[in-house]
Amino acid sequence: MVSDTMLMPMLVAAFIVAAMQYLLIFARNSGAVEHFWLGTACLAAAGSALAYCPNFDAAAASDPFVAHDLPKLLAAAWLVTSAWFIVEYSFGNSRRRWIALLATLLIVIACVGDLGFDTAEKKSVSGPVPGPWHLAGLAALAILLSLATEAAFRLWSSARRVRTAAVVGLCLALAVTAVHIVLQGFSELLPPVLFAFLFVVMMTTYGLAGAVVDGEGIARRQQQELANASRLSIVGELTASIAHEINQPLGAILNNADAGELLLASPNPPLEEIRQILVDIRRDGVRASDVIRHVRKLVHKRELEFERLDANALATEVIALLGAEARNRRIPITPSLWPQPAYLHGDRVLIEQMLINLITNAMDSIRSVSAMGEPLSLVPPLALSVSSTIHGDIEFQVIDTGAGIPMERLDHLFDSFHTSKAHGMGLGLSISRSIVEAHGGRIRAENNRGGGATFRATFPPFMEDVRV
Repeated sequence: MVSDTMLMPMLVAAFIVAAMQYLLIFARNSGAVEHFWLGTACLAAAGSALAYCPNFDAAAASDPFVAHDLPKLLAAAWLVTSAWFIVEYSFGNSRRRWIALLATLLIVIACVGDLGFDTAEKKSVSGPVPGPWHLAGLAALAILLSLATEAAFRLWSSARRVRTAAVVGLCLALAVTAVHIVLQGFSELLPPVLFAFLFVVMMTTYGLAGAVVDGEGIARRQQQELANASRLSIVGELTASIAHEINQPLGAILNNADAGELLLASPNPPLEEIRQILVDIRRDGVRASDVIRHVRKLVHKRELEFERLDANALATEVIALLGAEARNRRIPITPSLWPQPAYLHGDRVLIEQMLINLITNAMDSIRSVSAMGEPLSLVPPLALSVSSTIHGDIEFQVIDTGAGIPMERLDHLFDSFHTSKAHGMGLGLSISRSIVEAHGGRIRAENNRGGGATFRATFPPFMEDVRV
């Protein structure tokens, strides 16, 4: 037995923790069969390591089964589960599963024969333990080694380096086990086997962590794709309004250009009027350019760009972008800005997208009230306010006087594909929540006492030492 009073208990604890981790993964995903086999192999390894803990002999001396036979069964269980782990972890086919089944049968024969072999007879025999079960054990180890070696080559050729390292570590453990069986049979596992298997567990855990990180990266990219699709949908819905918003300054530019041309054709051109016409042309050109710039920002596919933003300026830009749509719907948007600069740390396009989602939803709600018979002229305007909370956070509020939110939908309002619109997809509010939470903020909705609803999006204030 190993005399170290700390090393083996720590090894037992490590194997138990790993076993619980992989068995829980299998419990949540029954398709992850390799995690089941690795978890049960870890349990068997933990039991084998426990047999090396100090005072185990003294505690088990009164029970021959626990003292002599249980370690053999644990060794056999570790070999069987390792065989199936090799097959599943290396994406083995049905032929390899038949090979693993053959190795399992040979291990069972070797274990049963070794357990049935009389202990006194063993002591009278020097050297390797004879018997057909001994040869069965060696044959099983040879099959497992060949299976693991072939799996390592396949994984290496498919550029799965972490899995290759794990299988190579298992090859080392099997080789040590084979040497031990040649010398003593299925009596017990050597500590080097346990440490080699611990390396296997570490490599598989490292690979699992990498897979989790990759999965989060994929989910993040999918979320960005969804947000980009939502922006494209917004632009599609506002196409008529955007075209009208651009046509107005372009029409003014053409009229001013015609007027300037007529003035220049006169004998004494009035230079002051021509200068004013040029100023008007420049102003309308900047106005049209600003509309196009905002639309390009919305549809542009890009990574997050965090910067210091003025919430008042954001609200003003969004109201300007939605101005034509609001006029077409005859729903004025009333701004209520914070009297001081309110800075936050975020991505300008995403926050504008979130506000556009909330405002267009609010306008739809107000239109639904008009559809129910109330004249739109009697409906109070929609409000977009910027304020600072008592904790210093920056809060946007979109307040409407529409139909409000049914109580049964209030708890699921920000869930994906949850919508009350006949032609809605139920993604706008879900994406808005994702945008707010990506900035470390929170979003909530509540019904107003006098009718309608208020959406509140709260963001942490800008700090000089913030780094995203």
